[in-house]
Amino acid sequence: MANKPQRRTVAPANRPPWRTAPARRSAGLLVAALLLSGCARPGDWLQTYPDIAARARQDPESFVLDVQSRWDDLRGMVGSYQVRASQGVGSRSMDAQIHLLRDRFVDIQVLAPTGSTEAYLVAGEREVGFWTADENRLYRGPNDPGAFGRALGIDLTPAAIVAVLMGYGVAVGDTQPAIRWDEAAQRIRVAGAGTVAWLHPVFGRYERVVVSTPSGPIEIEYEAWSETGPPVPLRMRIEVVAEEFTLELRLAAKWQSNPEGLDEAYFEVFPVSGAVEAPLSLLQAEGGLLRRGLGR
Repeated sequence: MANKPQRRTVAPANRPPWRTAPARRSAGLLVAALLLSGCARPGDWLQTYPDIAARARQDPESFVLDVQSRWDDLRGMVGSYQVRASQGVGSRSMDAQIHLLRDRFVDIQVLAPTGSTEAYLVAGEREVGFWTADENRLYRGPNDPGAFGRALGIDLTPAAIVAVLMGYGVAVGDTQPAIRWDEAAQRIRVAGAGTVAWLHPVFGRYERVVVSTPSGPIEIEYEAWSETGPPVPLRMRIEVVAEEFTLELRLAAKWQSNPEGLDEAYFEVFPVSGAVEAPLSLLQAEGGLLRRGLGR
């Protein structure tokens, strides 16, 4: 096995109370969130920035290329996330440390209050692995289409997870996305590879992403971003519309970009002492990482 960095775990940060009602937001944060999410009157910014609006209508491609360049130096990142999953009347909260490497490498470790690992999910070049402490079983199998989504519990590919968590929406790569001005949303619409994202020309951030999957659309709404460097999302909401399944994610204020030693070798499936191994094909989406512990 190739040498790999030692897997790191961190003690979870103190968890702030989850928002359960809009009244818990301060007035200032509410106004900002409404503006950035497009919930405020969509024409306001057009009147405030008429020159930018005119350029966005005439040449939306230049905005997208300029914004995408802000992620050019971000090859990988690691951050501690607070995650809340809910479906029907059931909900579950967890702390996770997530390593990402562009464009399609993912390592998720769910942490116990003591900082030990309760579960891990990794997607490497050729293999996906999923282990949980409660049953001490390691599911592993080829990184075929659908394999990672089944282990995760929602039908997203590793590449989609990297794009969503890093915040760059639709990658501008070998396949050139379709870019146009969306008059109804009054945003720049970027579409490619089953994903549509809406870019705010003034703030230079993707505010909303919709990923098309065989089971229906998955909608991502961003609520806050880092203030320096690339606009990495600090807070977001993911909804699997057809299943009424919702994720709320918060990234800790301190996260690390391009950590030393984070390369493709890090994302190999590693054995767990005493764990029983089983084919990943036996795992159903309902038993995936994000679905465990949820009642309907």
